[in-house]
Amino acid sequence: MRRLRSSWVMLAMVMTLILGASLPSMAMTGQDVIDRAKDEYGDFQSQVVTMSIKTYDGKSLVTNREVLVLTKKSGDVDKSLLKFLAPKDVEGVGLLDEGEDVMYMYLPEFHKVRRIAGSAKNGSFMGTDFTYNDLSFVNYDTSDYAATLIGETAEEYEVELRDKNEKDAAYEKVHMTVRKSDWFPVKIVFYNTDGKLQKELTAFDVTPYGKYKYPKKLEMVDVLADHKTEILIGEPEFDRELAEDIFTTRTLQRSKIRY
Repeated sequence: MRRLRSSWVMLAMVMTLILGASLPSMAMTGQDVIDRAKDEYGDFQSQVVTMSIKTYDGKSLVTNREVLVLTKKSGDVDKSLLKFLAPKDVEGVGLLDEGEDVMYMYLPEFHKVRRIAGSAKNGSFMGTDFTYNDLSFVNYDTSDYAATLIGETAEEYEVELRDKNEKDAAYEKVHMTVRKSDWFPVKIVFYNTDGKLQKELTAFDVTPYGKYKYPKKLEMVDVLADHKTEILIGEPEFDRELAEDIFTTRTLQRSKIRY
C-alpha cells in the first residue's frame, strides 16, 4: 500500500512538471514592465544626490554646472527640489516640483519665485536638452504616461509611452527600452509632435547602491539640433529623513538648504 501511494505521489510530481513546462507564461503588459522596472530600480522614499550637468553644442562644451537634488515621496505624490551650486552665474537658482503639475522656479537675481505655466514646461530647462517635464525621466517617473508593450527580444522590452494629457503633450510618443537582466530602463527615445525622432536619453554605468540601482551617467542627445546634455551623478543617498517643509517656495529661496 505504501509503495502504491509513493507511485501516485511520484506520478503527480512528474505530471506537474510536464504541465508546468507546457503552460505559456503570463504575457507582460506595458504597465507591468513599467511597474516592475520601478520596483527593481528602487521605489525609494527619498533621495539626496549631487549632479554635474554639462551641455555641448556639437563637440564643444558650453556649460558645466553643479546641482543638488532632493526628492521625497509624499503619499502618492513625488516632490523634488533642485538647487544650483555652481558656477557663480547660476548659483542659487532653484526649481521646485510639488507634484500634481505644480512647479516653481526661483531666480536670485530678481529675488522672485514664479510658477511655471503649463505651456512653459515644454521649454528648455536652463539651456539643457531637458524640458521641465523631461526632468521626471531622470528618476524614470512615467506616471503621466499610458504604457503599451510594442516589442520584446530575449534581452529587452520595448514600451511605448503616450502622454495622458494629449492636449498639452510635447511628444507624439516616447519609447522606453527596459533591460530584462535587471529591469533597468537603459534608453528613452522621444518623438516630436511631427513624429520625428528628436531626442535620445541613455543611461550608463548602472550601479547598485544597497537595494537600489542608479546610473552614474545620463546623456540626452537632441538629434535634430546636434546638441547634448550630459549628467554625471554623484553617489546618491537614499531613504534619508527629509522634512516636508523642505519642499516649499520658502526653502526654494534660501541660498543654502539644510536637510
